Amino acid sequence: MEQAIKQLFLKYIKDQASKEEISQVLSLIQSGGHEQEWNEALLAFQADFLQGNQQDAPMDEQLLYQKIKARTVLRPQGKSFSWIGYAASILLVCTVAYFALRPASRPVVFAEKTPMKPIVEKSSGHRWIKLEDGTSVQLNTGSRLEYAGSFKGKKKREVSLVGEAFFDVAHDAAHPFVIHTGELSTTVLGTAFNISAYPGQKAVTVTVIRGKVMVQKKGETLAVLTPNEQLSWQGGQVSSLKHTVNAEQTISWKSGDLIMDDVTLAQAAALIAKRYGVEVSFKNEKVKKCRFTAAFLDRNEIGQVTEVLADITGASFQFKAGKLLIDGPGCEN
Repeated sequence: MEQAIKQLFLKYIKDQASKEEISQVLSLIQSGGHEQEWNEALLAFQADFLQGNQQDAPMDEQLLYQKIKARTVLRPQGKSFSWIGYAASILLVCTVAYFALRPASRPVVFAEKTPMKPIVEKSSGHRWIKLEDGTSVQLNTGSRLEYAGSFKGKKKREVSLVGEAFFDVAHDAAHPFVIHTGELSTTVLGTAFNISAYPGQKAVTVTVIRGKVMVQKKGETLAVLTPNEQLSWQGGQVSSLKHTVNAEQTISWKSGDLIMDDVTLAQAAALIAKRYGVEVSFKNEKVKKCRFTAAFLDRNEIGQVTEVLADITGASFQFKAGKLLIDGPGCEN
């Protein structure tokens, strides 16, 4: 039975399922209890893709959007983000795999004698960088990383970041890896973590996915973080030093996901502004409090996103000349 469900999920992911099979899949997702089969189907698809058994664009983009829209849910505040709520956004795995694995997306390897210089990210998209020590860095939209071409002969491996990046640091106990973000510095030996420090951002956040990191300000230790812990530093003050988070959701941007997990419309507006490079404002302050969960593809246009949000929040979205105005009666939360 489990194998049959897995094969059904696999056909759905490959966009080979009939209408009846699609209905079965949605019923299984809604009933819950099949997370293992879903994950196994995803792994099977990824294995096929890596072996070259899939086409470059295995799923129709509009169909993916419709599936995501159909599975987007308005959820009461405080509930966890289960696999069922995430299943729709996971449908983009084949599209994500395509962009992550195609030759144009391979890591950029810089020569040992590359001089100290910034890497400036474009207004959209990500950039993969491989440092000479083996450390991998993925920059988010609008981010910049400064680093020396070679760490040889230096006691520390130091870089500077403006924006957001995911680091997977090569282990070297004798040479700590230090990331400078304004007044803060994050020191690691070998781990994976995310830093968000955009100009104008209210708080600098450091989130650990694997290993352990130490965050300091001018030599003073603010916190030592372990997996699924996040530090938030705002206006010279540190809040929630050992705040527990879902680290995988924090780095969902790496795959191109636009995940809005139990967020207010105000928080969603900030995500939209960063993703699409638009100025967002509210006509009615009450609508900012509307809380919901939604997930979107990397290639969904802003109009598709706002259409879904309008459906689930009752708000109106007017887009003109690079500016987005949000209005509505508001929500009772």
